[in-house]
This record gives sequence, structure tokens and C-alpha cells, in this order.
Amino acid sequence: TGQIGAALAAGNVVLAKPAEQTPLIASRAVELLHEAGVPAAALQFLPGRGDIVGAALCADARVKGVIFTGSTEVAQLINRTLAKRAVEEACDIPLIAETGGQNALIVDSSALPEQVV
Repeated sequence: TGQIGAALAAGNVVLAKPAEQTPLIASRAVELLHEAGVPAAALQFLPGRGDIVGAALCADARVKGVIFTGSTEVAQLINRTLAKRAVEEACDIPLIAETGGQNALIVDSSALPEQVV
């Protein structure tokens, strides 16, 4: 949600495509942002496979920048796609890539510390 919050604070519309393994927690995070007042028109949730949904988003001329957390291999693929688009569209398309990241884990008081460390 930090990347989403930063993009929204900068005045961008956000298309949030979560990791394939974490759509439920990502969906709830987007719901909470909507409940907090972020307009649906400013934040859309787009779950799905990276090779389908993610690839389509990266190839779409309406997408003006990408923030990605995941593997180095996928970050390089996104970079190549955006570089090709940048040449074709004669513009810069920023990519912020954090490779090797982990998704959120919510731990409450009922959890055993050895299960979450």
C-alpha cells in the first residue's frame, strides 16, 4: 500500500495489480483505501496472472509508469517492454522496481511468534 499511497499522493490514477499469490489481502487493502475516501476512479483493483494482466498493462499506451515488486527476471521483462514503448511513443516511461520483496502479513495477538518469524 505504500507504493499505491505514494502514487495517489502524487496525483496519479492507480491500477493495482497484486501478486498472484496475494489477491485477497490486496483486495482488502484497496477496499480500505476506498472506505477512507480514495475515489474508485482514482484506484482500480486488477487481479490476475502477471503474464496476462500485467503484460497487458505494461504494453498499454495509457499506462504512463510502473511500480513493481517481485523477481528480477520479471522486472527485466517489464523494463524491456517499457523501453520498447518509450522508443515507439517517443517518451519516457518510468519503472520503479523493487526486486526480491515480500508481501504483507497481518499478525494479531493470537499468533505464535515462531509461526510468523
